[in-house]
Parts: sequence; C-alpha cells; structure tokens
Amino acid sequence: MSKLVVWTVEAESKLKEIPFWGRFLVRREVEKFARGIDAKEINLEVYDLANQKWLSSQKNS
Repeated sequence: MSKLVVWTVEAESKLKEIPFWGRFLVRREVEKFARGIDAKEINLEVYDLANQKWLSSQKNS
C-alpha cells in the first residue's frame, strides 16, 4: 500500500495554478517524488524540488 502524503495549503494552491486537465498527472508525479525522498508532507519546497527534477529530466531527453 502507498504511503499517504499530506499536501500543505500552499502546495495545493500552487497545484491549482496547473490547468485542470493536467493536475492529476502533476499530483501523481509530485507524490511519487515525495515518497521517493520519504517526505511526510508536500510543501512548497518538495513541490519545487519535484518540478526541478522533472524539468531537468526533460532537458536530458
């Protein structure tokens, strides 16, 4: 079973800046990243780190 990861209000607000049709994918990837670093919550720092990792992977592909 997957670990439950809690989102802070600030991180949820940042997620809402993503168009509705893309939020599910972004939420899934950020939560996967957070579990990978054993984060108990997704705050702005974790959200930004996940975003940076994703952007970095896009540059290298």
